[in-house]
Amino acid sequence: MTEATPDEILEELFDVIEDRKENLPEGSYTASLFTHEKGQNAALEKLGEETTEFLLAAKDDDTDEMAHEAADIVYHLLVVLSMHDMTLADLREELADRR
Repeated sequence: MTEATPDEILEELFDVIEDRKENLPEGSYTASLFTHEKGQNAALEKLGEETTEFLLAAKDDDTDEMAHEAADIVYHLLVVLSMHDMTLADLREELADRR
């Protein structure tokens, strides 16, 4: 079995997020972000919280914690993109435009 590329991992994660958005399975944290009474604000607050935690880990030069929090940031960023019906292709296009 070959190791997944970073792009494949992001695609798989985004596909799971999209599935949770569409099917809203009970007990799913991701689905709860789409159905939370505070709506988008709940996901945005989590994104901000994870970013703050990343910054504190960076300040402390705690690379293990930085990796953990960076993954949380990416996850919550993808959730917010999905909430706005954006795709990974939209993100890739913007990044490519900046090269």
